[in-house]
Amino acid sequence: MKKLHISKKTKRILGAIAVPIVFIAFWQLFILAGSPSARFLPSPYKVLQKFVILFSEPTYSHNIAVSLQRVMIGFFIGTLAGFLFGLLMGLSKTAEKIFAPFFHAVRQVPMIGWIPLIIMLFGMNELPRVLIISVAAFYPITLNTFSGVRNVPREYLELASVYGIKGIMLIRKIIIPAALPSITTGISLGLAMSWSVLMVAEIFIQTAFGIGTQIQRGRDRFDIALVLAGIITVGVLGYAMTVLVQKILTAVERGRVISTVK
Repeated sequence: MKKLHISKKTKRILGAIAVPIVFIAFWQLFILAGSPSARFLPSPYKVLQKFVILFSEPTYSHNIAVSLQRVMIGFFIGTLAGFLFGLLMGLSKTAEKIFAPFFHAVRQVPMIGWIPLIIMLFGMNELPRVLIISVAAFYPITLNTFSGVRNVPREYLELASVYGIKGIMLIRKIIIPAALPSITTGISLGLAMSWSVLMVAEIFIQTAFGIGTQIQRGRDRFDIALVLAGIITVGVLGYAMTVLVQKILTAVERGRVISTVK
């Protein structure tokens, strides 16, 4: 009998699908067991029904779009600021001595700790939400950019000196390409932090639209199916964004390697 061959990619896909299926099966069994703690927990089918209802209404799609817009704006600002600040401290030991102590002290404060101050300074509008997301992305991108720049092999810099490569050309042609793996890691971490903090920003700084707002409404109405639908939406969108960004960053790194070889 001919042995069925399953590719590694198919195995990964089957493995990824198996975990949520098993989780849903245990969830359903927990409901059917009639446990007292399961009285208020909706079944997977009821959560699916809630999804169908939500996506049949334009409001939910609008909530998703608003949240994605907040994350992308905040993430872009945090990425740009973190990259430039990390590059500055990485290139200049004087800048590191001046800014690093303050930076490391400030980043120890949890993001939720900044919310009261930010609200008092900027009010209950869109700016503080975007600002919190930007700061969340700023920290890991700064740290990884700084680390990448400082760890550029000395041989690269010596070779650049031999060929007379200096200033902006040195940064663009030698330092940034050499530090790119660390920078891309910071960008991935920054995106994850931005998406996590989004929920905090939308729930604590109340807004009319957003996935966090939808979850808050579910809590106020004691609609657990709505809360779970919001949580699942956050998880799926966050995972999809992470995969997309990682693919883009991988393509950028491959392009760097190919251009270096050429």
